[in-house]
Amino acid sequence: MATVEKLQEHLKKAQSNLAEAAKKAGDAVEIRNLKKKTKRLARKASKITATEKMVELKKKKKKDRKTTSE
Repeated sequence: MATVEKLQEHLKKAQSNLAEAAKKAGDAVEIRNLKKKTKRLARKASKITATEKMVELKKKKKKDRKTTSE
């Protein structure tokens, strides 16, 4: 399973590739695929961080969880 740090590195690389492709006015299909890739990597990274956050909240008692969420 990929770590968040690795995903962030891949995301930055994909964003730079997208910026280069946009500057070159490259193929529209290539740009679309790079946009999809960046969105997918961003979702994956945020999902992992959210899962880790939920695990930490589940360790607390229910009463404490309610007060921290407010």
